[in-house]
Amino acid sequence: MAREWDVTRTTVGTLSIWIGTAALFAPRALPRLLGASETGTREDVLLPLLVRLAAARNIAMGAALLVVPVPQPRRTTEVTLLLTALDAAAVLVARRGGDVARRSAVTSLAVLGTAAAGAVRWHRR
Repeated sequence: MAREWDVTRTTVGTLSIWIGTAALFAPRALPRLLGASETGTREDVLLPLLVRLAAARNIAMGAALLVVPVPQPRRTTEVTLLLTALDAAAVLVARRGGDVARRSAVTSLAVLGTAAAGAVRWHRR
């Protein structure tokens, strides 16, 4: 199990850092890929700041996964599940308020659901 956790945390940690880095340097393009409108991503002055804040958190969580010793996965997965739940709640609130397109909400919730399923799988072990 320790070897499986090591491979998973390294993979997820590295992926988180890459996604965070992409968002950090392309804060208008990444939301477009998730379904945000061309006009909104071009004109919204706060969008780059908000995307970069999320990117910084992604990079920090990825780095945390890479440095967590193999015997301590429980705390890391608990924090991951908490942040994933908060992200999902933010997407649902934004969708309900009409701030997020259905496609964007579905894509975001699919990504968050996959992350949560992986975290729960490792947390149970």
